[in-house]
Amino acid sequence: MKNIFRKIIGFSIAIPFTLMIYIFSAFLGKEEAIQLLGPFATRIAKLMLIFFVPKIKNAREFDLVPSKIKERFWLWKPLFDYYISYEDSNIVKLYVSNCPFYEAFAKLGLREMGPYICQGDWEIAKEYFDKWDFERSHQIGTGDSFCDPTYKRKKIR
Repeated sequence: MKNIFRKIIGFSIAIPFTLMIYIFSAFLGKEEAIQLLGPFATRIAKLMLIFFVPKIKNAREFDLVPSKIKERFWLWKPLFDYYISYEDSNIVKLYVSNCPFYEAFAKLGLREMGPYICQGDWEIAKEYFDKWDFERSHQIGTGDSFCDPTYKRKKIR
């Protein structure tokens, strides 16, 4: 049941983009169409992440980040298989083993959309640059088998 739900959500995002890309491809070529529409996929990914990203007022509240992530597990577990793979007083690292959005794009023949979906995390991180640092060395949308979004305590001077 969970996999069916994931496919419905993933394809509901991917199908409209796929249709638009193939329509635009007739005029611009596939590569140009993806470059044109990819940033819109990034915006949608970013909008969805607003509900996941740990919101804190300032960098001094980093201790709240792990609990805020855990509070939202119920919201994201239907879509993603993930857990906290490492946690200490300065770092919270997640392990995410699936992405319904990338999986839908891949099945529709548009793996090139993966980096645009993954860019949503980085766009959110830019907005929170003064509250925590963000790192990720693996991401499903660029060919890795998992994602490892990592939130780090900002060094306060």
